[in-house]
Amino acid sequence: MTDPNDLMTEVPSYAFVALARRGMEKISLDQCFLKDCDNENPDLLKPFKKEEYEDEKRQTKEIHIKCKKCNGIFILKLVTLKRVAKSTKDETEDPLSMGMVYALDENKKNLGHIGYF
Repeated sequence: MTDPNDLMTEVPSYAFVALARRGMEKISLDQCFLKDCDNENPDLLKPFKKEEYEDEKRQTKEIHIKCKKCNGIFILKLVTLKRVAKSTKDETEDPLSMGMVYALDENKKNLGHIGYF
């Protein structure tokens, strides 16, 4: 079992948010994503549980985090699509993967897509 103190190391530091046709913006994942909470201090976030699921197309990690500012619990859902694109020039090259991150509440209700990692 993963040590709760090491769980934040499994979360990417940031994700990229699509800005329609204006490119991407970097957003920190070291913050609370619950409604009405403005916590951006990573010292006030305490990850305590991890769930993992995997099949041949995707890997999913759910990191459960308690916010010490609002006392709420949210989940960062990290989905890695394993085979997004394959090299047309080098057959031995591994296929590209893509990661997406979502915020869920403690009942696993989707709060929205945050971005890509």
